[in-house]
Amino acid sequence: MKTKNITSIALLVGGMWLCPSCDNYFDEKYMDNGDPQISVVKTYDYSLAAEDYKTIANNSTNKSYASSLDEAQQTDLFSAALTQVGENGYFNNEASADMYVPAFIYGKYPHLDPGSVFNVTYRTDDGTPAYLEFYNQTIRYELKAADYKAVYGDTETKYLTPENEAQAVLFLPMVDDNYLAGVKYAFAEKTGAPVKEKEMLYIYRDGVVWEPYTSAAPEVFVLPAEANGQAEKWLANTHPYAVKDQVAVLMVFDSDVKLYHATEYTFDGTAWHANTGIIEETMSFVLSKGWAANLSTYYRQAVAGEGNLGKITLHHYDLEEGITYIWRFDNLYGMRGSAYVSGPHYGEGWFVTPKIKLKNSTAPALSFDHAVNYGPTDESRYTQLTVWVSTDYTDDVKSATWTQLPWNEWDNEKSTGFPDANSWTFYNSGRMDLSAWNNQTVYIGFCYKTEAGQTCPTWEVKNILVNEPEKEEEN
Repeated sequence: MKTKNITSIALLVGGMWLCPSCDNYFDEKYMDNGDPQISVVKTYDYSLAAEDYKTIANNSTNKSYASSLDEAQQTDLFSAALTQVGENGYFNNEASADMYVPAFIYGKYPHLDPGSVFNVTYRTDDGTPAYLEFYNQTIRYELKAADYKAVYGDTETKYLTPENEAQAVLFLPMVDDNYLAGVKYAFAEKTGAPVKEKEMLYIYRDGVVWEPYTSAAPEVFVLPAEANGQAEKWLANTHPYAVKDQVAVLMVFDSDVKLYHATEYTFDGTAWHANTGIIEETMSFVLSKGWAANLSTYYRQAVAGEGNLGKITLHHYDLEEGITYIWRFDNLYGMRGSAYVSGPHYGEGWFVTPKIKLKNSTAPALSFDHAVNYGPTDESRYTQLTVWVSTDYTDDVKSATWTQLPWNEWDNEKSTGFPDANSWTFYNSGRMDLSAWNNQTVYIGFCYKTEAGQTCPTWEVKNILVNEPEKEEEN
């Protein structure tokens, strides 16, 4: 993928300075003797719709900014990339979300006050897997009449059979080690049987010999000509027992460039899908002196006071008769978990964050504020109230793989860790290390679980944050 090289240029349009690497400021027309006229602080979860990308590409502030970048670097790359955002419905490397979403937010909500946050979910071109480049260099050789004659010594038979199929490699050119080639030839199961086209991959090993190419993970196939345009259907027919997240690579010859083009496909448990490189990401945009992308924050959800859960999901299991849920949203206290209803009950409840992509992370950590009341002992609360991380969660907690995060030791000086008192006093959890999941997509799960005979505490959680303060301090 190309790397952006953007000169820092600030543009004052629509009452705001817009620049990915500098502060943004409200115009004085929204100020009254230095004080905001309106006090509105909100956290929004917003997913860009198809029309939003067109709005972003046509935004006058964004177009001026792209033009300034082009002028500074004597190119038309950035304006063209911004135009593509509107045409394609996703961002790209030269027109990224952090560059152009701030003007879009300002256009929709010009009167929000500092402290407001937009968690924006958008589509972007993340590029196809790098390993596909190896397959995209594959050449093809198609057997000719002279080649069949060399095999048989006559000109009548123009196909190979299992007995002489290995001779197909005799006509491949000399190449470097570990070079791939596809060979296309006519094939029949036996002499006189129906003839069909066949295409096989070979690899040149040790500068000595061509041998059939195989790969266990992922499996690699040349898509038959009759299945062109129906790759997903062909995979479904040839892989009836595929399992979720199984990956396969299909190769199709491109006659224009005389090379194969490789595409990665993944089975989602129901159907096969091409991995085009277009993915969904979520980025936080924070209003300080103006809107700007917070690249050091991967997830931020205040919960309390927001009037909604954002994209948090709730799950409940094995609830004792007498209760119908454990977790619920409370506008004042955030996520509130308890199995006590006219007495203690047992059950298991989870609330799970949306996916959090730790892109380019180095030392990410989770923190949140929480309070615990009505719990008998610290020891029991450590086991009843737990926090977990998953990389394969979809919509069912029980079918995902989870790793538990250890609770921080209590620090009286900093007042961080696990609450040690039966009160409604909120304490910060401290930073819970997520560096084991650098550059991965994760989900954070908060689990409340009680068993028969246990006292049921109340657990309140709010101000959930996944970030890298080291980066934040540098800004």
